[in-house]
Amino acid sequence: MAKVKGPLFSLSASGQIAKTLVYMTWKGIDDVRKYVIPANPRTAGQQTQRGYFSAAVAAWHTDGYSALDVAAWNLYALAQKVAASGFNMFTRLRVLADVAVHAWVTLTNCEVTLITGVGATVTIDVASDQTGILYIGTSKTSMFTEFVGVFGVSEYTFTVDGLSELTKYYFYIKNTVVDEDARTGIYSFTTIAA
Repeated sequence: MAKVKGPLFSLSASGQIAKTLVYMTWKGIDDVRKYVIPANPRTAGQQTQRGYFSAAVAAWHTDGYSALDVAAWNLYALAQKVAASGFNMFTRLRVLADVAVHAWVTLTNCEVTLITGVGATVTIDVASDQTGILYIGTSKTSMFTEFVGVFGVSEYTFTVDGLSELTKYYFYIKNTVVDEDARTGIYSFTTIAA
């Protein structure tokens, strides 16, 4: 990067000159660089990947994720310890499913009800039975206890029991059918006194 003082015999400059040079300010430093047009080869592989990404972005906006679902995806991103949002994590997993030629199954509108001192009931919308499993634990990064969902008219119901009272639990839901991917972000609830 060339640092310039008084470019073009002035105190500042910005923009291009005859598609040869570009003058700009970068991090408070006056700079000049060669004008370039980025390559965009539009190969079949590149177009396919862009299609996966476009489908993932569209799904995030149209699949019906509630505010609680979005918060769960954001908590999942936070637990991954990467600079990403829930949207970024969802998009990543959805694109990876497409690359692996797996169907993506949408899980939305999670609700935690009937919270007691030893358990709760969790429901989540799903289009068809894909053998859903709820993984739960007391840490965002350690959820190893499993509960298998019961499918009924477009939703799973999980009866979670054997928990400790007055304890915060984290959970996520995942489908386990081969060649189909689905998971949620990380939800949480706190048990009450027995």
